[in-house]
Amino acid sequence: MLLEAGRPKTQREVSHYAEQLNVSPKYLSDTIKRVTGISASTHINNTATAIALAYLKDSAKSVSQIADEMNFSSLSYFSRFCVKHIGMSPVKFRTAGAKR
Repeated sequence: MLLEAGRPKTQREVSHYAEQLNVSPKYLSDTIKRVTGISASTHINNTATAIALAYLKDSAKSVSQIADEMNFSSLSYFSRFCVKHIGMSPVKFRTAGAKR
């Protein structure tokens, strides 16, 4: 429910969600993994990645603005997140999208 509400836009730590649910991060992680077979952090990152992709497809915002809006501590951290979860930097993603 918290993920569907778009919280991963700015909150990407399991501890945040555990606190919201009044459980320990370990309990939340163990329960989600047992029920879904996927870790809590993977669920959070998948949702955050979908949000980032939607922003990157909207060329009205700069990459820096997206990183700020998604509460990344720096532009380089946002870029590393994109490389890890999208497979390319945000700038390359936009460049590749413009060529389609």
